[in-house]
Amino acid sequence: MKPTPFQTVINHLTRDQIPRVWSFLISVFGELTQDTGARISGNLLRHISEQVGIKPEAMRVAIHRLRKDGWIDSERHGRTSTYFLTELGRSLSASASPRIYSADQAAETACFAMFNPGQPIHHDDPLAVWVSSNVLITSANLDAAQTFVCAIHEDTFMPEWMTTKICDEKIVEMSALFAAQLADIKPHIDGAPDLGILEVAALRVLLIHNWRRIVLKTPLLPDHVFPSHWQGPRCREMVSQLLHKYPRPKLDELEAFIATDPVQ
Repeated sequence: MKPTPFQTVINHLTRDQIPRVWSFLISVFGELTQDTGARISGNLLRHISEQVGIKPEAMRVAIHRLRKDGWIDSERHGRTSTYFLTELGRSLSASASPRIYSADQAAETACFAMFNPGQPIHHDDPLAVWVSSNVLITSANLDAAQTFVCAIHEDTFMPEWMTTKICDEKIVEMSALFAAQLADIKPHIDGAPDLGILEVAALRVLLIHNWRRIVLKTPLLPDHVFPSHWQGPRCREMVSQLLHKYPRPKLDELEAFIATDPVQ
């Protein structure tokens, strides 16, 4: 049987491979249950997961792991369960959401900073990348004495050995692959009939899932300091367009839909 346009889109985005289940479910919870008091039924989780080829047994194993890791908790209602983010899970989801959903680059400006090599300063900072023990590229405002600071403009030449420190090759390759996948699904999206509410939910989660695996592994720096073959801007633009095209369904409407769906 010829796949539907929606199934073709999902196949392109998954490369015909089932996503890592616990990671996919984190995207589901982050997309649908960040509001305080939000609960999602096991039945709805199953329906969304099945849209991308995840089997119920694998979903149950992943839920057990997320509960064990403190991401989610559950409540039993007769023979059914509902699931929700813990305070930890909600906090982690909320901190990641601005980067995942933003249509804008992480920062507008960056600077090159060099510290006294005899007194190196080194610390973890999402606004910065260390290219050596005393050389930093950052989007933060520096006010340190005895520090050389120079703005990095869009036309500033940056050698490859420096830009590769911004984003490793694996993440750059992931961005190129995702950009190609997004380009591949465009004609199928454009030619598809209106998607159902459950299909929209699954598509949004899969887009977010794929994008967050890339963007959350990059520093808060402007696009022009990344390697030349970095495809993050294109990915961000296309994801933003698709999320705008397919607004997030309301959780209660999704629950109501599967409760009345004759295909269970």
